[in-house]
Amino acid sequence: MTSLARLVRAELYKFRTTPGPWVCLGVVVLLTGLGVTTSFIVGTHGVVHFTAPTTTAGLRRLMGAGYTAAIVMAPVLGVLCITTEYRHRILTATLLLHPRRPDVLTSKVLASAIWGVLMGVVSFVMIAAMGIPLLVTEGGSVSHFLHQVGPVVPGMLAAYLLLAVYGLGVGTLVRNQIAGVILAIGLSLVLEPIIVAIFSSLAHMDVNFLPNRATEAVAGSLAARGAGGATSATAPNTLLSWWLGAIALLLWGIGTATVGYFTTFRRDVT
Repeated sequence: MTSLARLVRAELYKFRTTPGPWVCLGVVVLLTGLGVTTSFIVGTHGVVHFTAPTTTAGLRRLMGAGYTAAIVMAPVLGVLCITTEYRHRILTATLLLHPRRPDVLTSKVLASAIWGVLMGVVSFVMIAAMGIPLLVTEGGSVSHFLHQVGPVVPGMLAAYLLLAVYGLGVGTLVRNQIAGVILAIGLSLVLEPIIVAIFSSLAHMDVNFLPNRATEAVAGSLAARGAGGATSATAPNTLLSWWLGAIALLLWGIGTATVGYFTTFRRDVT
């Protein structure tokens, strides 16, 4: 077994034996369940109904009910992968066992990607366990719902993977765990929507290369929507193609990790 493979196994062992990743998985289940529930809530003429989605867009939103969990928790997972070592002062021991820092950072990228995919799988298990019984109960079509597997599932799994790597890059830059988690969530939920709204309303430009917009493209044009399935009035209507979105997300992850490596990860940790 190569040294890199051993390092990846060690990183996966850290994931399994620390509470942070399991908390992230729990929150993914919670947010996915909330996404499934909102997929059945439809507002018509000011009246809210709980009913099965019947349109392709509605069924696709149900299949992608873990979208919000992806954009919020996958980056947090990546942040925890590296900042936990700083917080508990175990990075020194890791570097003593394997002093080649590029290998250590690469192993963390791979481990974060693997756990990102695991989060996506858990999300889809929750969607199947909760969404299919609700569809049957409300008279929806399970076969039409399953037709959305191809358009949604591969892209969502890729989004979880790439966002976890992006979060690792953020954690590499910041080092402090609390600051890294706040930054990852704040960038996704606060700063990016403001930037998109400003460019859309004032400059009439689509800022599609930002992480959330790129994630939406990768995940089959999904986005967090309200109970009635409506998006923001200022949201741009155009997206990157799925492969350009994937490249944009990959560049965000690799770019932040590379900058973090040369600015912070190479510093003395003692």
